[in-house]
Amino acid sequence: MCFFFKEKIRINMVILVFRRSKGEDPEVFLREYKRACIGMRLRITTEWLNFLPEFLEGTTSLWFERQTEELKGSWIDITKALVKEFFVKNVY
Repeated sequence: MCFFFKEKIRINMVILVFRRSKGEDPEVFLREYKRACIGMRLRITTEWLNFLPEFLEGTTSLWFERQTEELKGSWIDITKALVKEFFVKNVY
């Protein structure tokens, strides 16, 4: 029964694409992306980095392509840069 439960979680795991659309939060995207990677048994940050560009589209994809290889090689650095670039503060 435990095996079935794990497989069900794996099958239902969906990673959304980050486009920088209205209402999208880069921190939420990265948290869900990381959770999905771990759920798919990808536990090394280099594996997470390899697949990240596949889940970026439009402006975010172009932004990622312009980053240095050094920045793209560090999970912590690229995620901090992505959040800094695309985080939208609510203005009242």
